[in-house]
Amino acid sequence: MNTTIRTLPLVLAGLLPMAAAGQSPTERVAPAPHCLDARDVQQVEQETATAIAVRNGQGQAYRIDFSAACPGINDAGTLRLEAPSGWACGRPSEQVVVDGRRCAVAGVTPIDNREFASTARASGRQYAATLPSVTVTAKGEARQPRSRTRQTFQASPAFCFASRHVRSWSEDAQGVVVETNPRRSGGHRFYRVELAGSCPILAGATSVYFQSGFQNGLICGNPGDRMVETPSDIPGDLRSFTPRFMRPACPVLAVYPKDVPDQASR
Repeated sequence: MNTTIRTLPLVLAGLLPMAAAGQSPTERVAPAPHCLDARDVQQVEQETATAIAVRNGQGQAYRIDFSAACPGINDAGTLRLEAPSGWACGRPSEQVVVDGRRCAVAGVTPIDNREFASTARASGRQYAATLPSVTVTAKGEARQPRSRTRQTFQASPAFCFASRHVRSWSEDAQGVVVETNPRRSGGHRFYRVELAGSCPILAGATSVYFQSGFQNGLICGNPGDRMVETPSDIPGDLRSFTPRFMRPACPVLAVYPKDVPDQASR
């Protein structure tokens, strides 16, 4: 899966008391269940100026709320999470330093994969909009160059999977789950796929495929992403000649890793 986990190109570190040499984050005990180990932040995403979403090395996601607006984290050059005890729990002494600006932490809350994926997807779209302009010149007949902004969606295994790496799919009480190649999907084997409303094709489909709205092979819940019923292979069935754009399909609204793997699949 050729996707990019956009970790900020910066340093995230907690201010820790002196500890025994060689002590690992897994040997430390959190002062409260909701606290985040400041030494173990692996990914940072910002959708709104009042909060960020982060993920630790074990895959658990958290939302860090600020006391006041703290914009610009997606574009920051340096970023530091300061927690004097080494644990971010939402106490007055904790802060995120963004290019020298200090943003006080108001709260730390564990969140699920669905909420993190939603924030990361919105963050990726904002990041794409800040890419520099490029000049496009037509080949052949001489024309005046025209400038446009290059929009590149920053896909991530946190909220996307590659359609070519889908191994199987299954249905449960909450909807659809797909199994992917974890080596190509950031270590994730199962993804939850949320569909728009009811999906009639699930009643009788034995084979489906996923169609990317951006035509890049990635299913992220972007406009045009669809779960499509595979045409019938029964000889003489005219439905096998149905054009791709007319085949029964259901829009994909969201994608995120599933916490508990499903064993049954079609």
